Amino acid sequence: HTAAIESAMLFTILVMAVAMSLEPFRVGMTVLLLNRPRPILQLLAFLSGGFAMGLSVGLVVLLAFRHLLLGSGYVTLPRMQVLTGTVALLFATLLAAKIFADRISESASPGTQDEPGRLESWTRRLLDGRSLWVAGVAGLGIALPSVDYLGALAIILASGAAVTKQVGALLMFHVVAFALVEIPVIAYLLAPQPTLAAMNTLQDWIRSRRRVEVVALFAGVGSVLLAFGLTGL
Repeated sequence: HTAAIESAMLFTILVMAVAMSLEPFRVGMTVLLLNRPRPILQLLAFLSGGFAMGLSVGLVVLLAFRHLLLGSGYVTLPRMQVLTGTVALLFATLLAAKIFADRISESASPGTQDEPGRLESWTRRLLDGRSLWVAGVAGLGIALPSVDYLGALAIILASGAAVTKQVGALLMFHVVAFALVEIPVIAYLLAPQPTLAAMNTLQDWIRSRRRVEVVALFAGVGSVLLAFGLTGL
């Protein structure tokens, strides 16, 4: 029974990590850093910032709340799966409503587009620079606790696994979530130009995806988690 719970926990956080790895900003930052001077150092700084923030927050949460949650009979893995799946479905519903509202707004006032502001121009100049600290800060920022990351931590905690297995699951989550940053580091060392071309193609593909497909992704992930959770109740 314990092994089944741990397997369900690993599957759940793996699905969540894969979805997080495809975030447009994460892929876009990888492409941007590959185009800057010293791309390997840029990507390593980005990874270092992301892992430092994510693992620090994750370890604090796991160690601080572990005994509290293990002593509670209410916080279980199936319930956390149901909660996370419900949140994902709610997000998909809200995003779908926003898409519908935007389409109505576009049809009512076509051809209107805001000019880039000073903040956007300043950000672009900053990202186009050479400094490694920008990549490190971007990594810290992208790993700030989000709803999906806190949900993954709750699922890890609710599994009741040994602390070493929970820390291992946390590390696996980050490795998978940053896979599209880690793989280009190795690939760029072997074949710089093909790697850059492949990442540009991936970014273009992600940008071309309609928001409807993002809704479908969240709805699919939410449905899977909800089904697993309800089955385990």
